[in-house]
Amino acid sequence: MWRADSDPAVVTVEAAAASINDPDAFDVMRLASPVLVLKRRNGVEHLLIGDGFCQVRLDVARGTVLNGPVCFRYDLSGAAAVDAKLLTLRRLIALMRLHRFPQALVPANRRARRWMMALRAWDARATGASHREIAVALFGQATVDADWNGASAYLRCRVQRLIRLGETLVHGGYRRLLK
Repeated sequence: MWRADSDPAVVTVEAAAASINDPDAFDVMRLASPVLVLKRRNGVEHLLIGDGFCQVRLDVARGTVLNGPVCFRYDLSGAAAVDAKLLTLRRLIALMRLHRFPQALVPANRRARRWMMALRAWDARATGASHREIAVALFGQATVDADWNGASAYLRCRVQRLIRLGETLVHGGYRRLLK
């Protein structure tokens, strides 16, 4: 999980038990989006909600989101990162109200798709997949059948570049993306 001091968009919260009827209640079990909760030995929970393109990261410093509905108290201290934290809160509130991320709050970063592909390529290679198998997973069997042994090696080169980018991201390059 990303540390809050490395990602300015992480919002630290305190969670207090709430009634399911409370309009401000948040219930992790009722979310349609993918959720990951990492609970540390010291009791802090790191919460990641999102689909890869759009996400919300919360650090639950007190309380738990695992025992039913809660209401949050948000820590927005620090002027330097407040804009990123406010975007996180706007996404969280939209998710609570609409049960999805509205298009207006999804990042328009065109490189995000490439980063995701690079991480998928790196992960597949790390588990022993061949370059051709990675190409099939990323671009489809029809594209690989048509272009893998073609006059140009563009597809092979593309897979190799994605694996190298994934390696860079996994070994610390992701930190540049967070700034």
